[in-house]
Amino acid sequence: MKIKYLLLVIIAFVLCSEADAQRQSRKRTVTGTVVDSQNNPVPDALIMADGKGTGRKTRDDGSYKVKIKRTVDKLGVFTLFAGLVEEPVEDRTTINFKLDNLSSNNTNVSDDENNEGIIDAGYGVVRKKNRLSPGSRTDVSGKQYTTFNSIYEMLQTIPGVTVSGNNVTVRGTGTMGNTSPLFVVNGSVVNSISGIDPNMVESIDVLKGPSASVYGVQGANGVILITLK
Repeated sequence: MKIKYLLLVIIAFVLCSEADAQRQSRKRTVTGTVVDSQNNPVPDALIMADGKGTGRKTRDDGSYKVKIKRTVDKLGVFTLFAGLVEEPVEDRTTINFKLDNLSSNNTNVSDDENNEGIIDAGYGVVRKKNRLSPGSRTDVSGKQYTTFNSIYEMLQTIPGVTVSGNNVTVRGTGTMGNTSPLFVVNGSVVNSISGIDPNMVESIDVLKGPSASVYGVQGANGVILITLK
């Protein structure tokens, strides 16, 4: 009788453990909105789970929807002006973010008073005052960028850049055969950026339109300049 009772206890324990494991492996859906200190929606904010990219961004109205594992402790949003802001998940399925603290890592670098800043364009340098269309430089050397597992996760945080897997496009550009931009690493044109360690990246410049014309037809889909430390 004791043996049967012991077997029943063991079976019940195993079943409970399996049920708990299955519950932990299931994902939950979390929705919410991201706004700035003036309650304006923040689009293109990268949704993070325990400091890692989920591949999801906020929509134009600042809303988001993401599926995360039940083991995730913190959900966060990453923007270039506020860095990483996190909230504990607990049992919540709706998590809203208000980004109050602006950081100095704003990527839309304005021309200085004399417009004498320069950008390394691979085939030479281009002074910012001579650029004919918008370009932006992102300083990615800060500590908040050290959590990325790949260069593609880092590119997801760059305004004007769309990333799907290893496919990268610069929004607002034409297409020449394919949609991939030209990649230039430390002044040299490269065929692939997959092997770049994101921790080694110092800054990223995005050029399009006339500002990318120094590269001729190769720059028709935009140019992404990566400077390594």
